[in-house]
Amino acid sequence: MNQRPCYKQAEFTARIKQALGVDLGEVSCHIVDEAGMARVMGSAGWSRGDANGVVGFQLGKDVYVLDGAPWTTLHELVHRAGINADRLNRFVAEGLTEAVAEQLRKSPDEHRPTYPREVAWIKERLLPSLGMNAVQLGRIIAQSSDPPRTLAALMAKAKPGIEEGALRAQLAPQKPDEPSFNRLASITRPYPKVQRDDSVALGAVLALAGAALLLPRLMRGRA
Repeated sequence: MNQRPCYKQAEFTARIKQALGVDLGEVSCHIVDEAGMARVMGSAGWSRGDANGVVGFQLGKDVYVLDGAPWTTLHELVHRAGINADRLNRFVAEGLTEAVAEQLRKSPDEHRPTYPREVAWIKERLLPSLGMNAVQLGRIIAQSSDPPRTLAALMAKAKPGIEEGALRAQLAPQKPDEPSFNRLASITRPYPKVQRDDSVALGAVLALAGAALLLPRLMRGRA
């Protein structure tokens, strides 16, 4: 396992701090091969099969980046800033992280899409309904002490009639007693796969999406 700064780590950290207004704190980067990624994920409760195709992983202050995928560094550091599934519904967290990374990138080598469904919902539905861009919402979420409550309040304000309490429950992060091996970590795959805890996350987000799909039309009607 090779420990050295991740690709553009210092530059990305400064860029994220300026954009989101949060200090990432100490970050230890480990560049690993596929076997190393499997070992690290195994220590966190994932199986070897779960590690197939994973390009980025976090455990505490440690960030693990696959040696052939330096472009995932920006995504992982945005997670580190506070937009992750330990604080917010996984579907929403991954989509917003991707959207923020895409907005912050300055060259093609700094980011590649990894969660197309999630980021499409964020960019086409959620952000227009709130009248924000990804970095603006990301800054609010990263600085919030209770992201589900904060986002639910924003959505309820944008569309009166939404049940804020139910929405907040749908936006809740992964729970220790639900089927997720990612409780202490953030993970990035090159292409999205249905994971064991997706049935929980997607069920909640489908309901959330149903409530939010009308928001863009409503907002246009007010303009």
